[in-house]
Amino acid sequence: MKKEVCCICGCEINGWGNNPAGAMCKDSEGNAVELTFGPNEVCCDECNKRYVIPSRIYKMNRGR
Repeated sequence: MKKEVCCICGCEINGWGNNPAGAMCKDSEGNAVELTFGPNEVCCDECNKRYVIPSRIYKMNRGR
């Protein structure tokens, strides 16, 4: 069985992995920029907690 690697941090993933869609980072000017990932890429639980979920919450609240 092929081991999956996190598309954000590069660490080996234990289990199924998570959908990284919606993850954001700041550019050199401090603006939030959404990252793009391939259709089969997955992220680890730690990156999901640290980057993906907060980015999705930010995007949901930004419209208010």
